[in-house]
Amino acid sequence: MKYTKPAGAVADLRELEYISALHQTCAELRQDGSIRTEDISKFLLSRFGIRATDEELSDTIAKGFSGGGVSEEDGDTLDLCEVMAMLLVPTLLKAEMSLHRDLLERMRIRNSYLNTNGSDDYFDEFDELGRIKFDDDDELEEHGYDSNKKSSIHKLHTLKAGEDHVWYPKDENRVRSLRGEDRWPDSDLIGFVLSMILRDVTGDDTPKPMTRDLLKKIFVFYGEHEIAEDEGLLDEMISVARDGTASSETPILNEITLAHCLTEDVRAYDITTENRLSTTVQDVFTEMHHGASVPEEDLRSPDKVFTFPAIDYAVDTFRSKAFVILLWVIWALAFLLWFDNGAIGGDIKCEEKEHQGQAFGCKIGQGIINWLLIMCQLILVGSGSVILCSAGQSDAKSNPLIILFSMGCICVMTFVPVFVQFKVGESQDDDYAFIDTTEQDDEWLIAADAFLRGIIVACGIILILLSIQNLMDRTIPLRFRVKYKWLGSALASGTIRMERNMKQAAAFKVNRMVRNAVAIHKSAEFEHGAGRGSSSSKDSSYGRALLAYTKLQDVKEEIGGWLWCWRRIWSGALFNEDGIWLNNRMLQGNVAQIIICATLVPYFASVIRWINEFYRGIVMVILQELELDDIIPERWRIITPIAIAVFLSMFNAITLSFKYLPSSVRTILEFRYGTIGSLHDGDFLSLRRDVDGASFIFPAMFWGTIASSIFIFFSSLVFWGLIFTNFFFPTFLSIMSAMIGAFITILLKSLFLMLARKYSHERAYYRTRPAVANVVGVILEAWNLGITTLYILKRLAVLIVCAFIFIGRIDIPFLSEEADEIGPARLDNFPVVFRKDLLMHDAHRHPYLERIGLMYIIKLRYRDHFGREAGTSW
Repeated sequence: MKYTKPAGAVADLRELEYISALHQTCAELRQDGSIRTEDISKFLLSRFGIRATDEELSDTIAKGFSGGGVSEEDGDTLDLCEVMAMLLVPTLLKAEMSLHRDLLERMRIRNSYLNTNGSDDYFDEFDELGRIKFDDDDELEEHGYDSNKKSSIHKLHTLKAGEDHVWYPKDENRVRSLRGEDRWPDSDLIGFVLSMILRDVTGDDTPKPMTRDLLKKIFVFYGEHEIAEDEGLLDEMISVARDGTASSETPILNEITLAHCLTEDVRAYDITTENRLSTTVQDVFTEMHHGASVPEEDLRSPDKVFTFPAIDYAVDTFRSKAFVILLWVIWALAFLLWFDNGAIGGDIKCEEKEHQGQAFGCKIGQGIINWLLIMCQLILVGSGSVILCSAGQSDAKSNPLIILFSMGCICVMTFVPVFVQFKVGESQDDDYAFIDTTEQDDEWLIAADAFLRGIIVACGIILILLSIQNLMDRTIPLRFRVKYKWLGSALASGTIRMERNMKQAAAFKVNRMVRNAVAIHKSAEFEHGAGRGSSSSKDSSYGRALLAYTKLQDVKEEIGGWLWCWRRIWSGALFNEDGIWLNNRMLQGNVAQIIICATLVPYFASVIRWINEFYRGIVMVILQELELDDIIPERWRIITPIAIAVFLSMFNAITLSFKYLPSSVRTILEFRYGTIGSLHDGDFLSLRRDVDGASFIFPAMFWGTIASSIFIFFSSLVFWGLIFTNFFFPTFLSIMSAMIGAFITILLKSLFLMLARKYSHERAYYRTRPAVANVVGVILEAWNLGITTLYILKRLAVLIVCAFIFIGRIDIPFLSEEADEIGPARLDNFPVVFRKDLLMHDAHRHPYLERIGLMYIIKLRYRDHFGREAGTSW
């Protein structure tokens, strides 16, 4: 399960290309990774249920985040740099806070050092006018501030530094570090970037007056000629800087000014939502954590459509994964136990038409009727019960009466069939019924039937408890959940917890991306030296960084593995760092597989008991009557093969259930890091079509595990049964002795080859002693003609066993790409369907797309109060 991936910034770029491929909705992928308004429109409708026209998106999102067409011909396109800028909005806000926290701490340290009274109280060092009582003006003037405005600078730092305790709700005593935090940029990030810009453009990193000519030089140097020629936009950018500084009329381009310019138009974003138990929609529309300072009359309410979130299995907007998983498991077990596929519709009685030569056509008609009836049975009863039981089970606002109704449907679906025995659609001869909840008559199935009924009851009880939790969440006022944090945490749904994980994962991943980029630039400076203001691109900071990036492309790192995955699941890092959203269909199949493993115990126990009774009651009696006592097999010869077959069958089911999660995680990460192609891979287009085939996943995992376990059970039973019989056991010993002899012979051959290869063939494809190598080759070819039959038998056995096992595995292909395709037809489509479902969930729930989607809806909600052209240009 381990695999290698690109390291550092290379992996980051691959992931940006991957989310662009997911976000695009055009027939052919745009290789530059750009996003258009039609892509945004479809994303908003599918993810949030927000309907927005292309014109509306062009006037808001495209205008605000892509410069209103400054760098694009039509103004309706976001390139990857602009997408990256949206991802960086929270990081830049944090970077500004860290910068001011750093400067505030420096002021406190210097003031404490200069305090002649020896007091550590910083606030004792202010005079009656609020000015700081020390005369170190050099540092303030270096940052572009007038030394007469020290008190206002302190207030500015205090205001923008933020509070530390809000970032660690589980450890309020911990103080946020200025460097090395997983989800916070270092305090010198903005200063580092500004230093590179100034060295590239002016030759040194001394802060300069922010004039129109300086901005024009910067944009021309980095190839943004359209912005450089727009003098009105440049003046607006300077006015943004002037509003955020205490300097004179001409602001100074220093790290504080740049931090203000980068964040002035996006302050409606609230960084504290990353740690809050809330959804993206709640943060913007319901609880309004973002845009708290925006006037109410300026708020916009986008056009929302009903998406039936309780059964949205593409976005997983239902309230609880556990609820949906158990609901579908109950339906699968109910279908297995109580539904008879031939129960309704009657029999056409094809036997009467045999003499007319119409029996074959009659049987075809009977088959069509049977399968149509099965379809109606599954659609009416299955989907109907799932939809009714899911009513109100989402995080959207709903009437508590709807939840009570769904609880009643759960009782009808689970408890009534278990405790009330009845038949629906019973045939005239009582051979079958459409629904038959009566207990099994077959003695050897009674235990398995009772066990499955107990599973259904247990699942039903859990569903009722989850519904009660949902009901309490709807009825208990918000102020109590805010006041008592334990209550809010207890009532929070699983989906809300996962959305918080995605918010935290976005912060972690973007911060890591920024650190990787800084590392690239620092390594380039270390190797090539700092810039000297040359106009040559190779002498600029980004030119040197590209050289360092090129060298990094060959660096790989190994991650993954079965234990690695389960450890990260246990620690939560897989969710709040890697940002993996586990799709519910796979989890449903996993739970069903575990239940199948448990069900095999009473089922096979019944089989063993039935065979034991058959052995004592029939076999021994018949053989004794025929006076064939000498061939009566001992009991251990019967019980042992059954025990081995049961063990292998259960081991197979358990192995299947524990391999899906690591395999799915590996596939997702391979797509994200470019091990499996996306944006620049033509085969990726086939994974964007017919995504509704994902509905096969849960049934395929459910029935595949059953079929795989049954095949392995019976094949193992036949194999070991033959081995342990009186007649075949001597033959088996002869075969085993022959195989041991062949194995020893092959071992000798391997030793001979080791010596021969070392003596004559140790230089890869070139022989050191051609004559000896030729003689050895002839000897081996003649020898292999006889022993290859054993290899062929071994290969046959391996392929058969693997085929039985892979019946239950749809997450990875069993056949290679060449063997799986015959012309345009694909022999095994389930692994492709499984990948489509993984990609569909990542297209809605990838941490980057979650953050980008948040930027979209904040812009639609607050319009000009978030993301303006001047800020975008900065």
